[in-house]
Amino acid sequence: MTAMQSRTRLLPPRSGMGLDVNQIVGLLQDQQAHKIDLVTPVGALSFLGGNLVIDGRAPELTEDGFYDVNGLYRPIGGVDSQVSTVFDIPKKYLDKLRAEDVNLLDHNLNELIKMVAAKRPEQKHLVRLLWGEDENFPGSSGIVRALLSDRYAIYDNLDTLLAVLDGLRGAGLGIEHIKSIDLSDNRLYLSVRAPEISAMAPELLKGYRSPFSGESGTDNPVVDAGIEFSNSEVGSGAFNIRPVIWVQVCSNGLVQKRDQLRKVHLGGRLEEGQVNWSTQTREAANRLVREQVKDATESFLTTDYVEATVRKLEAEAGVELRKPDEVIKQVSKELVYSQSEQDMILSHFIKGGQLTSGGVLQAVSSAAQTIEDVDRAHEFLGTAVDAMKVAARIAS
Repeated sequence: MTAMQSRTRLLPPRSGMGLDVNQIVGLLQDQQAHKIDLVTPVGALSFLGGNLVIDGRAPELTEDGFYDVNGLYRPIGGVDSQVSTVFDIPKKYLDKLRAEDVNLLDHNLNELIKMVAAKRPEQKHLVRLLWGEDENFPGSSGIVRALLSDRYAIYDNLDTLLAVLDGLRGAGLGIEHIKSIDLSDNRLYLSVRAPEISAMAPELLKGYRSPFSGESGTDNPVVDAGIEFSNSEVGSGAFNIRPVIWVQVCSNGLVQKRDQLRKVHLGGRLEEGQVNWSTQTREAANRLVREQVKDATESFLTTDYVEATVRKLEAEAGVELRKPDEVIKQVSKELVYSQSEQDMILSHFIKGGQLTSGGVLQAVSSAAQTIEDVDRAHEFLGTAVDAMKVAARIAS
């Protein structure tokens, strides 16, 4: 944990969009002071009222005195999906019980725990918690952030953020290159934009206009190099680096998933009990992050990469859509967009004025900027190139 004076009794904030460096560092430091990581035998787990029961813990010292961290911890984010996997119980059934009969949920989970423990008493799990009072959930002692394997490798958001920033500095990039920082219960996202590394994309942006400002892509067909870094400390995917081409007239991000770099969070087996991640363990993880940042900046923040990517995009962006509403409907079906997302894409497509497969690319990217859910916004943005490819195939 971090300095004692930051350990208030209240549960710290957990998310935010459009944060600056000082804001995200402060938020993650607050979280760090409330984290508890436990490796526990599966048989020691239990649920009450749909919450995970924690007992036998020593009190934590806060600025207001001692705080009893034992009690009930509310599952959030992807925890129920992890519980579903661990105990081989259908997620839909789990959701139904949580919504309609929490006592039956407790009974099911506690009986399954006994069954699994009897078959595999050696099975252990890493439980990641945030302790603290929440006025919206009186009686709870905090939240369960994750139920993970005991081979989970540490890539905490604060350490990862600082390592990424250090790696960017080593590549000659400063705070001014950070386009945005977003945080959810599941992932941290940091986007970088390097306008000094740019290329012309006249065919890609011909006839396009920003749905936000009305600026013309024909008048300003310039795109910039960029990278998106993302990390999860709760099992929602690997440390991920994706190159992004940023369109100047509208800040649309064209994510190149095919070139992404990933580091899966898999480490050595953890010992039972509270996990106090050693300086050596943290530094090893941070060193690897810095090395990956170096590799990414050398590979993706170059004029050659941007120009080559633009040429690849332009090869599939010029297919005319004679019936764009039908094409977008089929694209939405194949990429599993909701009806509201489909309507949003069509609206942005019409405003963009580019009646081609490339117009679908831009529409998905601009629509992503209006989505308030942090994870969905980034996930949606990552589908823009796929949407263009599907549209080009359908309309060809």
